[in-house]
Amino acid sequence: MKIKLVIGITLFFLSAGLRASTLPLDSILTKTMNAAEKYNELIESYQAELYTRTYVETLKKNILYKYTHLIPRFILHDPSSKEVLIETFGTLKYDFPNNYIHNIKYVTGTMTRKRDLEMIPFNFFNINVYGENTNDESFFMPLRVTTRKYYTYRLVRSHSENDKTYYTIDFTPVFNNQKLLKGSFVIEAGTWRVIHFRGEGIDIFADFSFEINMGDKWITNYLPVDFIVYQTTSYLGNRVASRYLANIEYKDIRLRQDIKPLHSLNISDFYKLRLDSVPVYNDSAFWITHRPIPLQEKEKDVAREFRLQQQIKQAQQAEKDTSNVMKAQQFAQRMVMDSEYSYKSTRIGYGGLFNP
Repeated sequence: MKIKLVIGITLFFLSAGLRASTLPLDSILTKTMNAAEKYNELIESYQAELYTRTYVETLKKNILYKYTHLIPRFILHDPSSKEVLIETFGTLKYDFPNNYIHNIKYVTGTMTRKRDLEMIPFNFFNINVYGENTNDESFFMPLRVTTRKYYTYRLVRSHSENDKTYYTIDFTPVFNNQKLLKGSFVIEAGTWRVIHFRGEGIDIFADFSFEINMGDKWITNYLPVDFIVYQTTSYLGNRVASRYLANIEYKDIRLRQDIKPLHSLNISDFYKLRLDSVPVYNDSAFWITHRPIPLQEKEKDVAREFRLQQQIKQAQQAEKDTSNVMKAQQFAQRMVMDSEYSYKSTRIGYGGLFNP
């Protein structure tokens, strides 16, 4: 039943797009937005593995930079280093309409405390391009009839590949607002599904942009598989650039049997991030197996430098511990062993505190 439902939807949009190459922009938008309304309610639930990687570089800093950590939940950075590298691996569970549970199981990198992980913008990794807005209602998305009034659109490219036609459409907000994005999306004619989505916006202290690639296999055609987020934060003469990567591998996808308009007050939508007792797991073999996006050379350098610094700290700590043990032994000996001291013609004997 579920397979027939998806095939029926796909055939409907394919039949509507036989003459797609001659369609004007308004017709393309109408078909795309009608399809988006149906694709938005296509998935009942899924379970997936989610890998993320964070790279942060401090581009400019002054004397005030070292006090940044005093501002709670402001920006992810390392006061003692110019660069930060963090990798996480966990599971992502989704239930219709917009309920997400992200459970981080393993973490490695240069900053692995819970408060550091909470600074990663995981909310970008559950953006639904077919929705009216994002799950946390931060942005109005441009692919729905209800939000079309907030954007202007421009067809910038039309091309064919493997007997399929694709349209690239730019969108810009009609007025400046933090809830409105600027960017572009690529549409596949016939199915009118999104192939690629790019958005950018501004926050109080930061500029950001993000890109989403949709899947190319069976039902993942309608789900995101790759994310990349760029963020640059400027404050008080300091500048910090961040890049966040994510890859989703779906394990169990269930389709909705009945696609009907959902009348809801939107009180059940949530995104939950589980960070309790996340183990730091530095096994390189594990991360080679579970890392779908290879490390760049600069990231490898950051990891090597961090491991070297950790080894130096461990060696220094071991030396300090050994020194403390020797001092303790000497103190214990003085407490129980006999000792003699000479001063000129005088000899003084001491039998220890516990052996007077």
